[in-house]
Amino acid sequence: MTEDEALARAAGLGEPWRNRQAEIAEAAAQARRLAQAFPRPADETAEPIPAYAVPAPKAARR
Repeated sequence: MTEDEALARAAGLGEPWRNRQAEIAEAAAQARRLAQAFPRPADETAEPIPAYAVPAPKAARR
């Protein structure tokens, strides 16, 4: 089993896609290109965006 076949099976593409290896290979290649298009942070533990904090509710006025 090739890596592309394993990825297709993991994605739930079974018997109906058996004779469509070229399409599966192209989809896998596109997914790899897309994944490489985003820069990775130098520090893997760094947050990609700052965490958001919900402000405390204001006291009700009467």
